[in-house]
Formats: sequence, C-alpha cells, structure tokens
Amino acid sequence: MRNEAPVADLPGVQLRFAKTTTPTVTTKGRVLDHIGFDVTDLQGFIKKLEAGGIKLDRPYTRTDNGGALAFITDPWGTYIELNERPNPVYLP
Repeated sequence: MRNEAPVADLPGVQLRFAKTTTPTVTTKGRVLDHIGFDVTDLQGFIKKLEAGGIKLDRPYTRTDNGGALAFITDPWGTYIELNERPNPVYLP
C-alpha cells in the first residue's frame, strides 16, 4: 500500500492502482497505445490467463525474429502486450 492505494512492485517499476469515478476508456489508439511485458513461456502464461477468465485481444502470434506475442486489455482499459523474446537481455 502507498498513500492508501494498492501497489505492485516489479523489478524496475512500481504499479499503483487508484479508483476513479469517471468511466474508463481504452488506451488503444491513443498517445500511449499500450504497455508491454516480457514473458517467458508465453503459451503457458496464456493458459493461466484464460483459465482465470481473461480473454485475449490478439491471440498468440509468432514473430519474424522467432519470438511470440499476444495482447490483452486490463479492467481499466490498458492495452497490454505480452512478449516472448527469443534472446532476452536482462539487466542486473
């Protein structure tokens, strides 16, 4: 919790969640179209999402570089890319 709002700490980032009284709109097609997360075993991760009732906006798709991606939209309208890179580079 931070400032009475839930947060999620991930390596290099902190996500903060806050309530709003105005209707949410998607980020898709706006200045900030989407955010992305690297995922290992994307197909396995998608199975977990679908088992939890989350629907894909764009299905699992292989990329030209040997990786794969998929897209979802969170309950607040954020368009999210899930990306499996063939040779990820992780910073220490």
